[in-house]
Amino acid sequence: MRRPDFVSRERAKWFLLAGAAGAALLAGALYLSRPWLPAFPDEPSVIVSSGTITGTLDSVLKERGLGDADRFKISRAMSRELNLRRLRPQDTYELTVSTWGSLVSLAVNRDLKTYLLSPSETGEYGVFVQDVELAEASGKLYGEISSSLWESMSAAGVPAAAILDYADIFSWSVDFLTEVRAGDRWAIDWTYRKDPAGKVVSQKISAAFYDGRETGRKNAAAWKDNYFDEKGESLRSMFLRAPLHYRRISSYFTNRRFHPVLKYYRPHHGIDYAAPRGTPVSAVADGTVTFAGWKGGNGKLVMLKHGGGYSTTYGHLSGFARGVRSGRRVAQGDVVGYVGSTGLSSGPHLDFRIKQNGKPLNFLKIKYRSSGGVSGKAKAVVAAAIAGLGD
Repeated sequence: MRRPDFVSRERAKWFLLAGAAGAALLAGALYLSRPWLPAFPDEPSVIVSSGTITGTLDSVLKERGLGDADRFKISRAMSRELNLRRLRPQDTYELTVSTWGSLVSLAVNRDLKTYLLSPSETGEYGVFVQDVELAEASGKLYGEISSSLWESMSAAGVPAAAILDYADIFSWSVDFLTEVRAGDRWAIDWTYRKDPAGKVVSQKISAAFYDGRETGRKNAAAWKDNYFDEKGESLRSMFLRAPLHYRRISSYFTNRRFHPVLKYYRPHHGIDYAAPRGTPVSAVADGTVTFAGWKGGNGKLVMLKHGGGYSTTYGHLSGFARGVRSGRRVAQGDVVGYVGSTGLSSGPHLDFRIKQNGKPLNFLKIKYRSSGGVSGKAKAVVAAAIAGLGD
C-alpha cells in the first residue's frame, strides 16, 4: 500500500507500529534507532542482519532461518510494491528477527526507495514505501596526475560518474587517451547528493579546469545545460574529435594513395579509422540523414548534411543504427552505424569523409569550432565560477 502525499511521517510510523502495544524495554530502544520496527511483547531481544541481495530475497530469508510459510507470505506482500525478480546485487536489505525466529521487520532499498515490511497483530504483512532521504553537499577537489586522470581523480574521492562527466566536459578540447602527462593538474567545483550509506547518487560539476603540458589550461563553468570557457565560448565544438573510438588511423587524407584492393594509386580524400567490426560510429555534428544504403565501393554508407555547408559520409559499415534513414534528424554523438568491411575494403575500418560546399576537407586539420557562446550576465557568472577555482 503506497502512502498518499498528505499522510505524515508520524502516521507512517504508527502504521508500522501496529500491534506494538506493550513493547518490552529493549524493543522500545530499537524503535528509537529504527522507527519502522514494531515492538513485540515477550520477545526481549532481536537479531539484525543486513547486506546486499546477491541472490534472491527468498534465499536471504531462508538463510536467516525463516520458514517456508513465512517466506511465502513475505514475498507475496513485497511483490505488491516491488518486482522481486529485478533485485540486483547493489540493492540492500536490513532484516530484523526475534531470537524466537519470528520476523520483526524487513527493509529493502532499491532505486532510492525503501520498502518497509512488518507484521500486524493478525499476522498479515503490510508494506510501506518511502523515498530515501538524501544529503546535499558541495566542495572543491584538486589533484595532480602521476599515471592517469582516472586514478588521480579516484584517489581524491571523485566517484566514477563524476569522472566521466568531467571527461565529457573537456572531450572536445582534450584527448585523455593521448594528451595526458605526469604533472598535469585538474580541479572541480561540484555539488552532489549522498544516500544514508554515504554513496554519491547524483552530481553536478559547476566549474572545472584541466591544466596540461600538452593541452595548456582548459577552463569550464556551467550555465544552464552547457559549459563555457572564461571568454564565454561554448566548450562544445561543432564537430567531435573523431566519429568513433578507434585503434589507429590506417589511411590519411591524401591526393595519392595506393588502393589495397584495386592495386593502383588514386586520391583518398578521407580518413580511415581501423577499429573492430561492430564498433559504434557516431555523427560528428548535428545534422540530417540524406542517404543510408549501399553505394558501390563504399559498401553500406551513411551521408549526413550539417549546417554551414558541411556534409559527412561514413563508409564500409557493417550495418545501420536503428531508425537511421533518409530525412531523419540526428544529434552530435548519435550512433548512425557500425564498423564493417563492406564494399571495396581489405578489413574492418571506417572510411570517414567531410566536405564543405562540395569541397573535400582534411578532417584532422579542421580547427576547433565553438558551437556558440554567452554574453552579459551569463558570461560574468561563468568567469566568476572559473576564477573561484584559483590557479
